[in-house]
Amino acid sequence: MKHRFVCTGQVPDERELLEELRDIEQSELTEGLAEFRLILGNWPIAGSDKSCDVR
Repeated sequence: MKHRFVCTGQVPDERELLEELRDIEQSELTEGLAEFRLILGNWPIAGSDKSCDVR
């Protein structure tokens, strides 16, 4: 998530992450998403009027 965000300014959604990380457990994905949102906070999402903490 961090790599894509840094390179493109876009935050991948859960569906995209599940496609990329096929073997990840749901609990790990949920924890990673929460940590990512916590770190980015109100950073704006490219092409949107929303911030990372609302996704």
